[in-house]
Amino acid sequence: MKAWKLPLTTAIAGISLGAHAVEPQGIAMDSGVTLLPAVELSVEDNDNVYLQPEATQESSTITRLKPSIAVEADMGQTQLRVGFLAEKGIYSADENDNYTDTTFSAGAGFELTSRHQFDVSAELKSAHDARGASTATAQGSDALAVDPDEFDESTLDGSFTYGSSSALLNITAGLKRYEKEYKNNFDIGTRDRDYDKTTASLETSVAVSERTGILIDLSTTSIAYDNDSILAEQREGSLARALVGFSYDVSGKVTSSAKVGAAQRSFESDDIDSDTTLTWNVELQWTPRTYSTITVYTAQSANETSVGGGYIDSNYSMVSWDHKFSEYFALTGDISLASDAYYDVNGDTDREDDTLSYGLTGTYSPSKSLDVYANLKQAERDSTSTGLDYDQQAITLGLKLAI
Repeated sequence: MKAWKLPLTTAIAGISLGAHAVEPQGIAMDSGVTLLPAVELSVEDNDNVYLQPEATQESSTITRLKPSIAVEADMGQTQLRVGFLAEKGIYSADENDNYTDTTFSAGAGFELTSRHQFDVSAELKSAHDARGASTATAQGSDALAVDPDEFDESTLDGSFTYGSSSALLNITAGLKRYEKEYKNNFDIGTRDRDYDKTTASLETSVAVSERTGILIDLSTTSIAYDNDSILAEQREGSLARALVGFSYDVSGKVTSSAKVGAAQRSFESDDIDSDTTLTWNVELQWTPRTYSTITVYTAQSANETSVGGGYIDSNYSMVSWDHKFSEYFALTGDISLASDAYYDVNGDTDREDDTLSYGLTGTYSPSKSLDVYANLKQAERDSTSTGLDYDQQAITLGLKLAI
């Protein structure tokens, strides 16, 4: 039996997309191959599309079309998947914001024996940073003077797991390679933001009882920038993380894990001191009823920044409630707080942002292959830097069809 399960963070990522209940059956082909086509269409009315202060905010209607197709092959002990997703976005305010993003992904899982599992995946993405919407690019009034940043991303990820769901000891060793390369706006600094990360990780789970386990999570990441400029060289270095904690499962109604430890962001430059911070990852799902789920998530991470030197110390916390009122209607409410501290070359914080977001999504599912949804999202940021505070409200109507 496979030792891995779908991580809670995957479910958390889906919350921002709405309470979609689409359950595609796929088109069965020969030899265990299934074709999974899907398409999503949405229209968003956004009253502050560039995340500006009240005096300069601008509204826009954004129409998005997202066709996708995936092919899955179940070959017993081997599982294969290939997928392609495209997203076309059209802005009513300024056609320069229009975009076409594409993502190609492939993965394979090999159950070598009942206690040996090998997984590998690859993803190639051509995407963009919407003006004002990314912590790693121009914000405030600076965002209005440039076109959206365009970039290519590639990710290669492999892991080997020894153990099983019933084993005393589970060990997963992973190796991940990530690269990001910008394609425009070189004269305003994007060439200084091309970088790659190589992460080696080791995760261990020791069963204390049938429903409780001890978790150990170790990882080290090498961060290298492509350009030889002073700004790029100031960001080069490494990130080491060590966490320990526990997992807990109560009859399937409460599933949780909590890990806490230390993270150290080090730099190649002798002029920049290393910074050690408290790090954590806490995930909890409570299902008091089969049709109602409460999710709690909080974590600390270190992210790259466009600011000269340093990095972003990011803390994120979220609570959501997903409730199915009937076979046809579901409602999801969520609230989150993101706190970003920007560290400069001296190891001091020269900017701090707190972004509070909350929203409500209603989904009508007349069939397993179709969702019609409406989403209301409110967000507000409080920043120590002048001109970066904002309030934003977005209303989205959409539908998703998956065969």
